[in-house]
Amino acid sequence: MTRIGELLAKRNGEAREITTAQAIEAILVLADIAAQKGIEWAIGGGIAVQIYGFTRATEDADVIAFDVLDFPKIRELSFGGEGYSVEISGGLKVTVDWIVRDDDYQDFYEAALTDAEEFQAGLKIITPEWLVILKHLAGRGKDELDVLWLLRENDLVSRELIVEHLKRVRGRYAHTIVKDIENVFLYADFMKARDERGK
Repeated sequence: MTRIGELLAKRNGEAREITTAQAIEAILVLADIAAQKGIEWAIGGGIAVQIYGFTRATEDADVIAFDVLDFPKIRELSFGGEGYSVEISGGLKVTVDWIVRDDDYQDFYEAALTDAEEFQAGLKIITPEWLVILKHLAGRGKDELDVLWLLRENDLVSRELIVEHLKRVRGRYAHTIVKDIENVFLYADFMKARDERGK
């Protein structure tokens, strides 16, 4: 078999880009396992952004949790947690990153999980404010695009609440990150004004 043939055969049956519905189906499989051990969890990452209305591609689902699951892992996450491959209807395999941070950002993730809200029966999601914070801390290009989209949406994100969250978690040491995220607020406002002028 050629190199390309091997590559395609290896990826056969694995989701490349997943829909919100496919992600939720995979997450619900793991939610049943989490419930048996009383592990709290909530949807985060790109799927959360999709749920809030941003049309963007994602290849896996992110869940923030307080503990890992008794489920075969496909990888360990460098910042804490495990990746799982979950088979859903049609034999499609969806990767779910089950994030249990054990690094310098652990306190932010735990606070975000504590504040998560149920958005439909059995499903909790990170609030838009916490999503902005966590994605900003991640610092990747795609995360910053998500942050800018979230901040430009009308009546979705409370900027005051973002600042309150940061101060609650880091106290008097929050000054630098608050200043940094306030600069992102300004840039989002600039982009929104530019978008509206272009209409």
